[in-house]
Amino acid sequence: MSKSKIFIIVIIGIIAMLILTGCNNQNNSQEGETIQTSLENTEKFSVKYNGVEVTPGTEFNEDAIEEEAAFSEIPSCAFEGTDKVYTYSGMEITVATIDNKDTVYSVYFIDDSVETGEGVKIADSKEKMIEKYGENYTITLETKYTYTSGNVELSFIIENDMITSIEYTLKTN
Repeated sequence: MSKSKIFIIVIIGIIAMLILTGCNNQNNSQEGETIQTSLENTEKFSVKYNGVEVTPGTEFNEDAIEEEAAFSEIPSCAFEGTDKVYTYSGMEITVATIDNKDTVYSVYFIDDSVETGEGVKIADSKEKMIEKYGENYTITLETKYTYTSGNVELSFIIENDMITSIEYTLKTN
């Protein structure tokens, strides 16, 4: 498959995920189920990519990741203006301008070549997700399991007890 076709598929995936998450103004707590137990891992949610820690809500340094990224801009759903989208081989980082700084808004896994900080990746089981993150999640849209730590949400889409999507997102009001 050509790189342009892959790029188009990735962009369509981004738009679909933004529609399901970033642009959704519904109150998900009413439509979802919350399971209240303790989350064993209370550290902040972040991911390391090529040795660089990427955390929503922190300033993004494009030069720190020593890999060329495909770059695009999209209208922002959560903030004024446009967001910058950096697509790497295994993940996509969306950057918004917050307080005049390029700030990581979301990190979306494209494939199973990237793992969360706790070693969970696309194609892993729901059981592994619960083993690593516990049962303190919120379920929305019947398949979206979301954990929250500070101002960051970590969401997994589960289909047939298998992880099909992973995204870190900065919580906004």
